[in-house]
Amino acid sequence: MDESFSVAGTLSLVDKEATAMDEQEFRALHDATARPILAYLLGVMGRRDVAEDVLQETYCRFLVRQPAPMDANETRRYLFRIATNLLRDRWRKGDDEPWQEVSEGWFSVDVDTQMDVRAAMRALKPRERELLWLAYVEGMNHAEIAAATGLSALSVRMLLFRARRKAAGLLLAERSTR
Repeated sequence: MDESFSVAGTLSLVDKEATAMDEQEFRALHDATARPILAYLLGVMGRRDVAEDVLQETYCRFLVRQPAPMDANETRRYLFRIATNLLRDRWRKGDDEPWQEVSEGWFSVDVDTQMDVRAAMRALKPRERELLWLAYVEGMNHAEIAAATGLSALSVRMLLFRARRKAAGLLLAERSTR
């Protein structure tokens, strides 16, 4: 991961007396969560520049909001939710087109499968990519995805079912054209 993200710089954005989290606690949180959140952002957006910007803003917002103490899983879901909301805000404003370029190395499968999955992901809507990523890469269950996205668990179940079916159809179509 690019170390252009500065823990000290981010903490300096927040009033030191107002923050309940010291630099060591923040560094531990960042070390434990930054890689999966960045992978999620890359998987959904497909653009490293946007993913890194959103990742940094995610942690800044987390520090500024100073949420009540949470366990590690709740904090992780909260950070994913902030990142998801920031992506959606960018798309609503028209700042970024999702999936303009494909990041390298975020799949660790053979080249043919990689190309199929990349093509399928490009064809999916952003919300479908979010749900599939959280379910299959992050291993979140419906309730955890609901907490990370702000949807209800029932909506997650239905939307995830549709996203899986659509992705499977796209993958089958891709394979049949070869």
